[in-house]
Amino acid sequence: MNHLFKPLLTQSLRSTGIYLLMIALTLAISATTALKFSNEQIQNAVALQAAEMLAADLVLSDSKPLDSKWKNQAQQAGLKTSEVTMFGTMARTSQQFVMVNVKAVDQHFPLRGDIQVTPVATRLKPGEAWLSPRAMQLLHVKPGEQIFLADGQFKVSAEIQRDSNQELGFSGFSPTVIISRSDVAKTNAVQVGSRIDYRLLMSGTPVQTQTYEQNFKKQQHLQADQQKTKPNEQAEEQGGLKLRNAGEGNTRLMKPIANLDTFLQLANILTILLCGLAIALSSQRYVQQNQDHIALLRCCGAARRQILWAYLGLLGFMLVISMLIGTLLGVALGYGLLQLMLQLIPHLQIHFSVLSMLAGPLPVAFFTCTVVLLGFVLPALWQLLNTPPVRVIRQQEKSLRSVLFMLSSGLISLVLFCMLLTENISLSLWICGAVLLLCCVLYLVVWAGLKLIRQMKWSVSAYVRTPYMTAFQVTALALGLSLIAVLAVLRTDLLERWQQQLPVGTPNQFVYGLPPFDMPEFKQQLEQHGWQGTPLYPNIRGRLNAKNDLPFSDELIGNNNALRRELNLTQSEVYPSDNVIMKGNAHLGQTGEVSVESKIAQELGIHLGDRLTFSIPEGNFTAKVVNFRNVEWESFSPNFFFIFSPATFDENAGSYLGSFYIPDADKPKLISLVQQFSSTVFIDVSAILDEVKRIMNVLVQIVTILAVLVSISGLLVLIACLNLLMDERKKEVALLRSFGSSKQKLKGMMSLEIGFIGLMAGVVACVFAEMISAVASYKMDLMIQPHLQIWLVLPVLMTLLCALIGRYRLSYLSEIPPLQSLREMNQ
Repeated sequence: MNHLFKPLLTQSLRSTGIYLLMIALTLAISATTALKFSNEQIQNAVALQAAEMLAADLVLSDSKPLDSKWKNQAQQAGLKTSEVTMFGTMARTSQQFVMVNVKAVDQHFPLRGDIQVTPVATRLKPGEAWLSPRAMQLLHVKPGEQIFLADGQFKVSAEIQRDSNQELGFSGFSPTVIISRSDVAKTNAVQVGSRIDYRLLMSGTPVQTQTYEQNFKKQQHLQADQQKTKPNEQAEEQGGLKLRNAGEGNTRLMKPIANLDTFLQLANILTILLCGLAIALSSQRYVQQNQDHIALLRCCGAARRQILWAYLGLLGFMLVISMLIGTLLGVALGYGLLQLMLQLIPHLQIHFSVLSMLAGPLPVAFFTCTVVLLGFVLPALWQLLNTPPVRVIRQQEKSLRSVLFMLSSGLISLVLFCMLLTENISLSLWICGAVLLLCCVLYLVVWAGLKLIRQMKWSVSAYVRTPYMTAFQVTALALGLSLIAVLAVLRTDLLERWQQQLPVGTPNQFVYGLPPFDMPEFKQQLEQHGWQGTPLYPNIRGRLNAKNDLPFSDELIGNNNALRRELNLTQSEVYPSDNVIMKGNAHLGQTGEVSVESKIAQELGIHLGDRLTFSIPEGNFTAKVVNFRNVEWESFSPNFFFIFSPATFDENAGSYLGSFYIPDADKPKLISLVQQFSSTVFIDVSAILDEVKRIMNVLVQIVTILAVLVSISGLLVLIACLNLLMDERKKEVALLRSFGSSKQKLKGMMSLEIGFIGLMAGVVACVFAEMISAVASYKMDLMIQPHLQIWLVLPVLMTLLCALIGRYRLSYLSEIPPLQSLREMNQ
C-alpha cells in the first residue's frame, strides 16, 4: 500500500477534488460541532430564563406544611433549597386597610432570578417588609414607616422595583408584601381555614432536577397505588401536593420555548443536510477525477485490495487534516456564537468550556462525518474496483443498480447522522423523509420537463444537452437553496405567532371576585376611563362529579387534577375571543347546555351528548355537552374548562371575573378604582407581561442569530455546489475554445446556460422550501401558510447568481490558449 499511497496523494493534491472534499468535511465538522454545542448552551440558558419566573427550577407546593422528607431528599440529591410561605391577609396603617398577598421567604430566596429594591438591599431582615409599588400607593407609606400585617408590626424598609418571580393566579395578585419567613408566626394570619400555600423551592443541574422529578413521581405513584382501596375523600386529601418545573409553572412560556427547541434542532438538521450535500457532491467529483488513475493502476497489475487500502489511507489522511482544521474552526465558531449572543442578549447566562465541547459534540461530529464520507465514497470506489479497466477508461455510464446502491448507502448514513446529532428521531425522520420524497418527485418532474424542452427544438433547447444530468444539478442546487430559505420563512412564522400571542393592548389587569351588585358600576368606570377589556364572566366555584349519572373512577380521579379540585364555572352566550369550536354546535341555545375544553374532554372520555353532573354551593345540577373548544391557555384572557348556557345557574350566587388593559400613563388612576372596589381582588399582570416579553425578545434574537449563521454556512455550501457545477462545464468550454469559438460567444453561452439552470433551481427551491417548511410548521404546531416573498426573490436571485458565477468562473478559460485549456479539463 505504501508504494501506491505516495503517488496517489501527490496526484490528488494536484487536483481540485481533494480540496473541495476537505473543505466540505471541515465545514461539516466545524458547523455541526459549534451549532450542537451552542444549542445545548442556549437551551440551558433559556430554561434558566423561564426558571426565574418561578424563582427556582422546581417548586413543590401544598396547602398544608410540607413533610421534611422532601427537603432532605432534595439536599441529598445536591439541590439548593429555599422555603416560601404565601398567604393573603389585611395590611393596614392608621388610615388605610388593604388586602395584600404576603410572600414569606428565607435568606436563600430566590434561587433563580433576582429581587431589585429601592433603597438597595441584599437581605431582608426580620421585622422588615418590602412592598410592591401598588401596596405602597394604596397604603400611602414610604420606606422607614410602619405597617401592620394582621397582628404583626413591620418596618417598610424598601420598595420592590423588580421581582422576576411572577405568577398568575390568586397567590400572585398585586399588591404584594415580602417578609421574612421567621415573622409569619407573629402575624397570626395563618389560622384554620386560611388560604395558604407552602412551597419548597429547588435548583440544580438539569440532571439533578430530572432525577428528583423522577423519584418524586415514583413515590407518588406508589402512594396512589396504596390509596386505591381507600375512599375518594382520603385520596383527595393526598392530591394537594404538586411538583412543578419551570415550564409547568409558566404555561404561557412552554410553547415558545418548545418552538425554540424545535427550531434549534431544525437548524441542526438543515446544516447537516447542507454539509452532507456538499460531501456527497465533492466525494463523487473526487472519485470521478481518480477513475483514470484507478484504471491505470489496475492495468499495471495492482491488486484491488492494494488500491482499496491505499485510497482508504488517503481518505484517512483527508479526515485527519479536516478534523484538525474543523476542530479549531468549530471551537472558534462556538465561542464566537456564544459571545455574540452574550453581547446582544446580556440576560443570558452562558458558560463556555472548551473541554465540554471537545468531550461532547466534537467526537460525535468526527464519527458521523467519517460515516457519511464512507457512505458516499466507498460504494462508488468499490464499483470502480470491480469494473474492468477498459470500461472505466471508456467512462461508460454507471448502471442504475450501482447508482441506487451508492445513493442508498449515502442517504442512510446521512439520516443516521441527523438522528445522532439532533437526538430527535421523529423530527429527523419527518424532515429527511420529506426531503428525500421531494427530491425524487421533483427530479422526475424536472427531468421530464427538460426532456420535453429538448424535444421541442426551442431556442432554449440548446442549453439542455443532457436532461438527466441537468435535472440532477438543478435538484442539488434547489435543495441547497431551499434549506437556507426554510429557516428564514420559519423564523418569520415564529415571530408572527409570538406577536399574536402578546399583541399590543394585551390585558394587563385581572379582576377577580367582583360582587354582582358592583358589576354595573365597575363596567361604567372602565367605559369612562376608556379601558378596553374582555367581557365580565359570572364565576362560581364547583366540582365535576359524574358523567351520565355515573361517578368517575378512582383511577381517573387520581390521575386528573380537574376532578380533585374546585373549578371556575361560568355561563355566557359569548366565548372568549381566542376559543375555537372544534366539534359540535357552537350555539348554546337552551338552558342546561355546556361547552367543554377539548383536552379535558379527551382526558375524561367525554363525548357529545353526555350529561355531566356538577356540585355547587346551592346544590347539584346537570348539563348536556353540545360542543368541544380549543382553548389558548397561554393568552392573558379569562379561560374556562366549562362554559354553560345562560340561566343554567344563579349568577348572583358567585362573583365576576375579567381582564382589561391600562396604558402606563393611566396606572395612577387605578389606585382609586382599587380603593372603590375594596372587596375585589385585582391581579396586576403587567410585571408578568414584562418578564414574558423580555424572554420572548431573547427567543427572537436567538432565532435571528441562528438563522443568519446557518444561512451563511448554507451560502458557502451553495457556492461549493456551484463550483462543482462549473467544473462539469470546463470540458465543454475547453473543447469549444479549441474548435475556434469566440471568447464573447463562450461567455454569453455559459452565462445563459448556467443562468437557465439557476432559474429552474430557484423555482424548484421555492417548492422545496414550501413543502419542508409545511412539515416543520406541522411539527411546531404553527399555521401552515404560503410564502409569496420567496417566489418573488429566489428564482431571480438564483438566476443572477448562477449567471454571474458561471461567467466569472469559466471566462478565464476563454482567455488562455486552446492547448492549455484542454490541459485544464482534469484539474
